Amino acid sequence: MDVALYLSLVGFVIVMSVTPGPNNLMLMSSSALFGVRATLPTWLGVNIGFNIMLVAAVFGLGTLVARFPMAVMLVKFGGAIWLAWMAWLFLRAGLAKPGAQGQAAAPSRSRPIRSYEAALFQWVNPKALLMTLSAAGAYVALADTAPERAVLMVVTFILFGSPCGLLWVFTGGALKRFMADGRSARILNLAIGAILLVTTAMILLG
Repeated sequence: MDVALYLSLVGFVIVMSVTPGPNNLMLMSSSALFGVRATLPTWLGVNIGFNIMLVAAVFGLGTLVARFPMAVMLVKFGGAIWLAWMAWLFLRAGLAKPGAQGQAAAPSRSRPIRSYEAALFQWVNPKALLMTLSAAGAYVALADTAPERAVLMVVTFILFGSPCGLLWVFTGGALKRFMADGRSARILNLAIGAILLVTTAMILLG
């Protein structure tokens, strides 16, 4: 194995996994609303779904996408619609009038995103698709066979990418305390909604 190439992969994984994106924003907002423990199944689903897609990319998903370019557009618009819907929930909560005790309403979603839902979301997540296709294409020389590359990449993403998602989960957990106050909760909901809208615009324009 080329050590320099593998270290390059590790750097790619860390940078792409720790920067803002649909998954990380989803994990942070879920943790801020429902707590760290309740969001861990969502985090697990993100990792399962992402790594399944990564294996598919190593075994030729990129070729399929190249043959059917409309698939990329469907992923882009599907992810954008989902994020816009999430943004609307947060903005609506932020604009809602405080309750009797001054508490701002939480988004109408009454539970965290389940593991299987988070796993399925990876297939309409433009950043996840970009990461998997980029990794599969740029690191072909990492191993001689596709199974070896798939195992090596999945292990690398688990070791270095998964903890990056946990950082966002714990950040959301810290924000949950901030949301205990009604006015602060409204501000946070508006801020998360705005971030999701900006992310949606970046996906559509990118």
